[in-house]
Amino acid sequence: MSQAELARVLNRSDSAVSMLLNGQRARAPQLDEILPIVNHCRSRAGAHSPPGLVLDPAWWRARLAELQDTAEGQRRRRPRHAQERLPIALPEAVPFDFESAVEVLVGRRDGFKGMAAEILEPLSLIGAGPSEVPGLFEGFGARVRACSGTARTALLCAADVVLLVSAFCDAVGRLGAVRDAEATTAQMDLHTQVLEELGRVTLGSTRVRAPSELRAEIATAYAASADVMAFGGFSGSSHEELANLALHRYEALNSAVTWDCPELRLTSETYDPDEETERQQATADRVGLIELGVVLQEFAHADTATARQRELLRAPIAAADGSGPTIPSLAAGYVNPAFRVAGRPADWRLSADAWWEGRQLREDIAGFLAAHLLSHQATQAPLLVLGHPGSGKSLLMRLIAARLPQAEFSCLHVELRHVPAELDLQEQLEWAVFRSTGRQAPWPDALPSGEVVRVVLLDGLDELIQAGAGRLDMSRQWRYLRSIEQLQQREYELGRPVVFIVTSRTVVADQVLTPAAATVLRLEPFDNARIVCWLEVWQATNRRYFAAHDVEPLTWDVVRPYRELARHSLLLLMLALYDATGNPLRRLGGRDIRRVDLYERLLVEFVRRQVVKHNDLLPPSAEAEAVEKELRRLGVIAIGMFNRRRQSLTADEADRDLGGLVGEAGSALLFGRFFFVHEAQAVVAEEHLRSYEFLHSTFGEYLVARLLCDELGRMRNEAEGVAVECNDAVLRALLSFVPLSDRAHVLDTLWELTGPAGPRWHRELPALLRTLFHTDDRVGAGPPNLSYRPADRRRTERDAVYEANLLLLALVVEDGVRASDFLAVTDPVDGWRRCAQFWRSQFGEASWQSFAGSVAVERATTGAFGARGDCDPERTGDLWISRQGTTELADDVSWVLRPSVLGPAAYHDA
Repeated sequence: MSQAELARVLNRSDSAVSMLLNGQRARAPQLDEILPIVNHCRSRAGAHSPPGLVLDPAWWRARLAELQDTAEGQRRRRPRHAQERLPIALPEAVPFDFESAVEVLVGRRDGFKGMAAEILEPLSLIGAGPSEVPGLFEGFGARVRACSGTARTALLCAADVVLLVSAFCDAVGRLGAVRDAEATTAQMDLHTQVLEELGRVTLGSTRVRAPSELRAEIATAYAASADVMAFGGFSGSSHEELANLALHRYEALNSAVTWDCPELRLTSETYDPDEETERQQATADRVGLIELGVVLQEFAHADTATARQRELLRAPIAAADGSGPTIPSLAAGYVNPAFRVAGRPADWRLSADAWWEGRQLREDIAGFLAAHLLSHQATQAPLLVLGHPGSGKSLLMRLIAARLPQAEFSCLHVELRHVPAELDLQEQLEWAVFRSTGRQAPWPDALPSGEVVRVVLLDGLDELIQAGAGRLDMSRQWRYLRSIEQLQQREYELGRPVVFIVTSRTVVADQVLTPAAATVLRLEPFDNARIVCWLEVWQATNRRYFAAHDVEPLTWDVVRPYRELARHSLLLLMLALYDATGNPLRRLGGRDIRRVDLYERLLVEFVRRQVVKHNDLLPPSAEAEAVEKELRRLGVIAIGMFNRRRQSLTADEADRDLGGLVGEAGSALLFGRFFFVHEAQAVVAEEHLRSYEFLHSTFGEYLVARLLCDELGRMRNEAEGVAVECNDAVLRALLSFVPLSDRAHVLDTLWELTGPAGPRWHRELPALLRTLFHTDDRVGAGPPNLSYRPADRRRTERDAVYEANLLLLALVVEDGVRASDFLAVTDPVDGWRRCAQFWRSQFGEASWQSFAGSVAVERATTGAFGARGDCDPERTGDLWISRQGTTELADDVSWVLRPSVLGPAAYHDA
């Protein structure tokens, strides 16, 4: 049977199976790996097994026990590396040209003098036959296994280059390396030109590639090289035949070497059986990045995970209050997601979901990460991991830290939400080292180096960007990833290689400059198989809880109607937690539930539990009032974080905010009891300090939107039937510090709540927002002096932010407005330009870019109010303002900065 067949049976990668079959693993295999092979062989053999083959599982158990005893004794006596027994020099640098690659493989061994010239000799077209290269790769697998870090990468890169060139030269020699007597290009340097064409290939050990992508690029390079040979007088065959034979010889040579070296197979395989047969890999049931740990530990001859890593794997995927169901552990509850990898940077549109849909869907993220960590590019530019809120980016970082063998990798996990945004990159790293170890040290000495590769995991670049919006120089944030690339290249040149993996929300990917050399991937939402896999883990984890509380476990049949919610791992957990008390989801019977409905039901249920727990039983009306009061407090905490552009709030700040908005200072001490609020405590100068942050930023964003909806509803109710001016003091206080467009997810949540189809929409909201927008409060003392002041802002800046936020709310409520109607001006183009210029003058650069990207402006046409012009193409002097979207005026809001080109005069002339 084939190795690929066994790989599918074991649900492991080809490289892992190769190591198992060739006895190249550092430790004895497990019984649950042996028995599936034995059972599969029994089913294939039928009633008559081949002579000498024992298929009794009991016999194999006994043999495994003997092997484990023997292997354990040898492990104690054997040094980790066997390089000292190999009389071959270790490479000092990664080779990029053919001659250097051959020198790395020779390693100062005797008998290989002139090997590079001998391999290239067929290109001279003087009748030379193919050169034998297997001697170069004698003991190659052992050499790779004896190395680590840069030396190992150098060997893999050298092998890739030599195999690529040797296969083409071999094909030329086999087809007859002679020149056409009538050729007129006798002086053409075929050596240089062929090596130049083949040097354009980005090989797998240099940068991790999909097998099909790598194979296609190699085939293209061979075709171009064959054209060069034909132009240079090669007459042995057609250039198509030469290119095909070269690719065939490459696959043969590569297969022989990768059989001996699973590391090279992992990085440079060009054939994926599942991909070739269009069969999805059976990876949906893999959890916890197990394959990443297994493969790297085997490559490193490393021992099992450390005590700290085992503690990380046992930790739950989310915090809980302990009174409900058990949250699955990180090792069991993280279902490995599918992902897509961005291709060439020329056409990158990393923040556009539609663009990502055109990238190839890939399954084996554990294998991808392992290959990336072995590649040269990992130490030259960052790996950027994108994903939507709740897609599991932070869990992925925690798992990588828990799976990397410490014998080979020194890992620093940094949550960027806690890092001072004003520090430069190196200062941030030193600050993070001090925070995690308590030891102050300059960056070069902060982490072990040498044979150990340093890995820095930066989690939450989007949160760092949001924290610095309006406060820091935008160019620093824009170049953040470029700064990482420069630091990596400097460290590599100094012999201290470091790998960076950075996570961020997809929506802010266009707010940073992504280096062309960076590797970018996006985590995909769960498919049906992964949802089922997660539900099976949930059921197994909480079997006792369900039995003790007479609750039915959550099943796929119950979840299927809410599949769009369940595709995101965080929302799937919320669905499970919501259903774990009395099966309310099951009782819905498949009725539609939106994302905001789920957040509302879940938050209300958890707040209600705490209210009952601390106040015993209350009458239904009193209980509902108490729940609403707690949710309002949580909303004040959430908008306090939003207005400070932070992901956390100290207890003192929370007390001041609550005192200013609801008159209840001291209530902040109660927030740590909620499962979705994390409370951190510290003691400074004998004073206990507390801070609060939400388990996930989406909880805070929903609570911000909910609080704003509550305030709009209160104002609308007060204004009904009363001919008095609206009291917008609270709303102005909430919305005059930070533009809502700084957090796109807050705007999306507001649209789900108050948009035309939302549960909080009301026909009087458009008129209310217009009234508020036209209330002239730029003179006099301003609004009543609320004591709510989360940040210091000038009066003009607060006025600009408040006006812009009212416009954004109007666009959410109405899906767009006409400038003449909303601004109430006779010249809407000039009126819009004046408003936009005022806002632009008061916003920070990052806030303005976010606002300009959230608001679309186009020329309006005649027709019914609210239509963009589908009824009549005739132009008017009006503007249509809406959220997002590609419009006729490509620069949208930003055109106010260039009045000489796109200002009112140019507009009317057009």
